[in-house]
Order: sequence, then structure tokens, then C-alpha cells
Amino acid sequence: MRPNSSAEPQEPRWKQLEQKLLQDIQGGKFDGAGRLPSEHELAERFGVNRHTARQAIAGLVQRGVIFKRKGGGSYLVPGMIDYEIGERTRFSTNVALQGREPSRTLLEVDERTAHARACTALEMAEGEMAVFIRVIGEADGIPISIGDTYLPAARFQDFGTIYRETMSITKALARYGVHDYTRETTRVIARNPSQDEVQHLRQSAVTPILAVESIDIDRDKRPIVYHETRFAGERVQFVVKRGD
Repeated sequence: MRPNSSAEPQEPRWKQLEQKLLQDIQGGKFDGAGRLPSEHELAERFGVNRHTARQAIAGLVQRGVIFKRKGGGSYLVPGMIDYEIGERTRFSTNVALQGREPSRTLLEVDERTAHARACTALEMAEGEMAVFIRVIGEADGIPISIGDTYLPAARFQDFGTIYRETMSITKALARYGVHDYTRETTRVIARNPSQDEVQHLRQSAVTPILAVESIDIDRDKRPIVYHETRFAGERVQFVVKRGD
């Protein structure tokens, strides 16, 4: 990490360390669990102070190469998840099929006035109340999506309480006699993330997200669930499945 004696201006030491770590990552030196050494360990290994190590780690986060996990530690961004889009799109099933452990972190659940797009999707009157759920979807503890879900509050009274208990839309709907539902429409666009999305997804601010709008219907073709889900662009790719 010593600067050479050339008269050419040298990059900052944190930038040199960032490049060295990037070379190590590309060379496969952090396989397995994919955990990088701590800032303290990096500082000792490369003879720099912890602030320099912290800046190098921040640079790799900005590149979208690593992410900071809740509870501490820096990890490599894992390979892409093939996320199936079909008639029965289920988060837990999609993640489990990739050999990953699905989980959810509940951020918010309440009842509120549905916005115009949700009202239209759910065939609700303007100003009608909806159940609102905001959840971070995770694979092996790594956030891959943040989703807002709306359901008609009049039809699904006290849905939020049941969802808190089950942490599953499918299981909660079964309590209301809805034992099967299918995806009617799915729309996907790529866009830059908001600061809130960068924080919750723990991804680079310069990496696009995949914003998905979808509607689920029951067996009577009545719309029951409206989703607005944002997926981390470097962690998920969609696979469209043909219906039976």
C-alpha cells in the first residue's frame, strides 16, 4: 500500500485499498460465506487507519459489490435470484426454490385511505379505506425487495392483526375463505431508487431497482390484493412462466 516514488499524483489511500479489495473479490478470495474482514482487520492487514478502511468499504457498497448486513459486517452481493412471475407468484416459494431461506421484516401495517391507483386496481370507491402492509423481503437475511400491499378493508376486516401473526398474505387470506388466488396483471419498470429504498435494500444509489405493480384476483375474478414492490436490481432477475 506504499505510494511509489513517481512524480505522478497518487490516488487516495482509501481508493487504493478499494481497488485492492475489488481485485481480491474478483479473484474469488471471499468465496463461501462471502464475508469481508472487519474494518479493524483491514486496517491492520494493510497498514491504514480505520477511517481509510471504512471509506474503502463505502466505495465498494456504492459500486453495488458488497452490502452491509444488519447487526454488522460487510458481505458480497450474492448471485442473482431467478424470481418467477406467473399466475401464482409467491415470495417464499420463489426464494426457497433457489435454495435460499426466505424471511420478512414488517415495517408497517395499518388501515388508511387508498391512493387513486390502488382504488382503481381494487375496484374501490375513491377515499375508501384499505389495509396497508409494508414489508422487506429477504433471502438468507439479505434484503431483495420492499413491498407495499393494499387490500379492501371492508372485505378483510382486522387483516393486519392476522398478518402480524402469520407473516403471510396467503395464510392470512385463507382465514377469510380465500384459499386460492392468481396474478391478473404485472407491470415492471426499471428506475433509480429513492433514498428510502437505498436504505432499506442496502444497495448502491446508482444501481436501478425493478419496480413492480401487480394485482391478484380470487376465484370469482374479483381483485383482492394490489402490490407495489421494488426489487434490488443487482440481486433479482425475473423469469416469466407460461400459464398451464
